[in-house]
Amino acid sequence: MDDIAPPNAPSILMKTYKPPRAENTLVIPVDHSGDGLDVCVFLADKSGVEFKLEGGKMATAQEMHELVVELLELPPMARDLFALWVVSPLLEIQLKPHHVPFRVVQQWPDLLLKYSSASNKEISLDEPVLLFRRNVFFPKNKEMREVRAEECLRLLYAEAKYNVLEGRYPCSAQDCEALAGLQAVAENGTYDSNRHKPSFFKPEQYLPGHLCKSSWLRARPEERIAEQHRLASAKLNVISTQKVLKKYMELVWKLPMYGSAFFVGQIERPAGILGTWIQNPDIRVVVAINAQGVCIVDKEKNEILLLLPFEKLSWEYAEPPCRKKEGCLPCLFVQFQACDRKHSDYTRLLQVFSKQAIMMDAMIESSVLLKTGSVPNTPSSCTVLIYPRLQDVRERLNSALRDVVDKGAGPSALTSAIPAMITKMERLVVSTFDSQGERMKDGCKKQAWRFR
Repeated sequence: MDDIAPPNAPSILMKTYKPPRAENTLVIPVDHSGDGLDVCVFLADKSGVEFKLEGGKMATAQEMHELVVELLELPPMARDLFALWVVSPLLEIQLKPHHVPFRVVQQWPDLLLKYSSASNKEISLDEPVLLFRRNVFFPKNKEMREVRAEECLRLLYAEAKYNVLEGRYPCSAQDCEALAGLQAVAENGTYDSNRHKPSFFKPEQYLPGHLCKSSWLRARPEERIAEQHRLASAKLNVISTQKVLKKYMELVWKLPMYGSAFFVGQIERPAGILGTWIQNPDIRVVVAINAQGVCIVDKEKNEILLLLPFEKLSWEYAEPPCRKKEGCLPCLFVQFQACDRKHSDYTRLLQVFSKQAIMMDAMIESSVLLKTGSVPNTPSSCTVLIYPRLQDVRERLNSALRDVVDKGAGPSALTSAIPAMITKMERLVVSTFDSQGERMKDGCKKQAWRFR
């Protein structure tokens, strides 16, 4: 993406501002006459900010970002809290300040060929949009402490709600229903038994898809939403929009995947009862990476397979030896310590195959450098990808963590900063290594250390 840069930045003249129209669709309106550009930057709730740029075809992401902040009348911290993205169903990219959105959109088919496994037909039909949403590198702790403005909370709420409903933030049914109750208060006001009957609610607007199905084991989803609406209204003594939004965000902030960048990939599926006689299809996964660590989710079952903080993993990006061979994908190696006490000195190695593996590698390295304080967390600097030796990164990270304890924060503070590790080994195909680095034989599972 670094090759998309402007030779000369234009002078930006904001001509008009039009309120979002209900009939807006997810496209980028472009005026091809001259050098002017009509732009629509969408928000997480699918409303949009429209403006006209003179010389807009050369406008940088930073210049457009400043205009959106100004037009939405957001507080100064929004400049770091939010970023400009180019997003489609096939690929999501947070733009660096010097990127030119118009050029990125023009080169979108080439980017899809490089970073997705989409067919030619899917690529031809894909339409990217400009999206104003959370900067993936903004520290969550700072967000929790300092975000008070209702305008910022609304934007964060809309994005978090989308991620919960789309299953990008896997959480328990209990948490999903509690969030649905707060959403109902935020969008419909205090619970009114005469108005807010179960038939008032459409489950797909409040719950992830897998919780919208009726079951004889529990009440209908409409009834559960209505009950959570009642409970949330009762718990909030004084209901204000800001208070409800903050309460919703406080629950979402606890989720380990909050603030992640999302990538797609695949991992090997463990052999079934027929062993290796039958080739099992790979498990399609979503790899979520944020400032705390890496999370691998089964895309079909919406289930967390592996959750690792950076302090408990090592990683490496690798290209296949036969790059031009069809179906031969790059991969990201993820190595972590065995969870069982019997083999506590062993390590496991998991392979994630994906055309986006190089993006995952860059995201991890940038996040680790931010965690160690090697890079300031401003959009202009944190998105500059630096590739040090893996050993150097690990040494800096371990040194920074030792400093936390040395300065008197104590073990409890260190533990609270590191999320718990989650592994479902029965769902993963891994290679096991002993303390000497020798690969252990495991007759129960296929070898995971290979290219395809």
